[in-house]
Amino acid sequence: MERLPIPATKSNAIRLKDELALARDGRQLLDQKKDILINHINLLTGRADRIRKQLDSTLAQAYEQLRLALIESGRNRVEAAGLAMDARLEVTIRERSLMGVVLPLVSISRPKFRPEYALYETTERMDWVRHIILSATETIAELAEVEVGLKRLMEETKRTLKRINALSYIYIPIYEATLKSIEERLEEKEREALFQLKRVKGKTEKTL
Repeated sequence: MERLPIPATKSNAIRLKDELALARDGRQLLDQKKDILINHINLLTGRADRIRKQLDSTLAQAYEQLRLALIESGRNRVEAAGLAMDARLEVTIRERSLMGVVLPLVSISRPKFRPEYALYETTERMDWVRHIILSATETIAELAEVEVGLKRLMEETKRTLKRINALSYIYIPIYEATLKSIEERLEEKEREALFQLKRVKGKTEKTL
């Protein structure tokens, strides 16, 4: 096992013990962070699946209503009504933090319903198309919020796992091996010192 190239002294042994304790504490905190991130990833993954299904259903309704509107009013009138619609949407993006990861919070404010097209030229089908499409934009914003959050959480989880592996398989083993080597050398020095002390004491007693 690789060791740190430092002298075998008591001060170095004390310092290594402190640094080893910090490394172990750091690994424990990173393990807890990893668990929290993975739990949140699982929650967002389930939420993203539900939102995608909702979006697919909403868009299917919009296409069906649009198809019926084309049959009832004709392509020219539907296109004219579509161009006349007020499509302005106010998008607000806020942020929150989870374990140091910045997650977006997206909200959309849509204009109140006020038909900008001639009502006598189209049926209520166009109103439904407009309503459903605007509703879909809110779902799209929610899906974007979740997917961006998922991407950032997964990237942070990968970084956290790399740090955990570095501590578990590189730094902590090296510190443990170095500390063990220093403690063995210090014990050996103490035995040698004790042996020399006994020899000196024996010679002194013979002299007396």
